[in-house]
Amino acid sequence: MRRMILSSLVLLLLAGCATAARYTLQDRFRAIGLPDQTADCMVDELDQRLSSQDLSDLAQYTLRLSRSDSTLGAIRALMSIDNPRAVTAIGASGAACVSSFRL
Repeated sequence: MRRMILSSLVLLLLAGCATAARYTLQDRFRAIGLPDQTADCMVDELDQRLSSQDLSDLAQYTLRLSRSDSTLGAIRALMSIDNPRAVTAIGASGAACVSSFRL
């Protein structure tokens, strides 16, 4: 019984962290100049491509970014994170989401 309760609590904490990371990323992507639709699209794509830990690492990294001059500039800045999985996911997500928008 205790294990089941402990497992449930751990799952709830992980889900909460992932949700917090998603909201942080959406907010930061918009703050660095990504259009709302692109920011939402990228967060959805990243959520599918990255683990909760990688998503959380990326969210923490974005807190240090400043506003970029363009969408492409923002994505380039994001790709400088020291996490190969995140860089690959950002590139793929950016390409998927930006390709239908004008830069």
